[in-house]
Amino acid sequence: MALTGSESSGLTSLSFLLVKNYPKAWQEFWDPIHSLSHSLGVDVNGALEVFKLVYESVSKEEEGRPVSTGFLVGDSERLKGRLPDSAKMTIARESLFNAAKTIRSMFGLVDGYASLFIVGKDGMLEDARLMPNIPTVPDESTFVSGEFCGYSGALRGAPGFGLIALGSLKTAKLFFDGGLRDEVYFSGKAGEWAHRSLIEVRKKLDQIALEKDIAPRVLYKIFSTAIRMSNHRKGGTMIVGNPEQVLGQSEPPRFRIGGINVLDLRGVRERHLFNLATQEFALLISPEGELKASSVRLLARLPEAVKLELSAADGGRHRSAAEISASADCVAFVVSDDGPITVFVEGKRALRV
Repeated sequence: MALTGSESSGLTSLSFLLVKNYPKAWQEFWDPIHSLSHSLGVDVNGALEVFKLVYESVSKEEEGRPVSTGFLVGDSERLKGRLPDSAKMTIARESLFNAAKTIRSMFGLVDGYASLFIVGKDGMLEDARLMPNIPTVPDESTFVSGEFCGYSGALRGAPGFGLIALGSLKTAKLFFDGGLRDEVYFSGKAGEWAHRSLIEVRKKLDQIALEKDIAPRVLYKIFSTAIRMSNHRKGGTMIVGNPEQVLGQSEPPRFRIGGINVLDLRGVRERHLFNLATQEFALLISPEGELKASSVRLLARLPEAVKLELSAADGGRHRSAAEISASADCVAFVVSDDGPITVFVEGKRALRV
């Protein structure tokens, strides 16, 4: 856990007292924001104001309409250099505290997708900038989907971080050094906010890739798809592994697929992978990333000696995924309708975020 403001920088703990009034998941979400602010020399009170605005945008609805917004916080000149096109709005350079009312009025206009606010290290609102017209596509290890690739390009190697509030998805995201670092989202089923840290996920996926002889980029891509499904509260199962073994323990798939590799589905084509993964039953992918079948109903023959690792909250989707991972040479990704992502290897829960 990051140090508190008084421990790490000599600042008063007032900002942390204020954060403690937020839901627990948002307190956890604040921790990496504070840590990055300290390491980058960003004014903690300015970072807190951005945090509060993001929370407001995600939590509220104006006249029943969800709103969104986004921020890049850090070395404003370098960040503006990465996003050279201004949104051409008349925005006074002033502290976030004084600019908060203006920013709130622009929620949904500066929406975090096509445009965002630039905030300097000193907590001053600098400008609103447009995202690149032809964005670069981030690599799979960043866990950044195409719609947010502007954050990846702007922040790779840059002294700053990005925060985006997605009101329609009840989700907020933290980006750093070109990648997605943390998320917080509202779980309707649990009736509360949940925090997801991705800082250790890549290491775990690398370990799984080595053990199961699967291309790491394929696991990154599937996990990125799982994040997108989670953000949209769309459940589903994705199986990566030996197609013959999996199909040998399944009903005939509704759709057989050939000639498409998940690594080639970039930009708007990522939607095709999302659509396949959110169909009924499971999506099957080879270790090299080739799509093999969709809507596969799993009927695993579980060895008697195998004991599955399941919780009381896990349903049939989790059980069938755990069973196939125990009886076939594969890795199973399960996205719950309320947001959590679980990865099963050999019947055991390798990841849950």
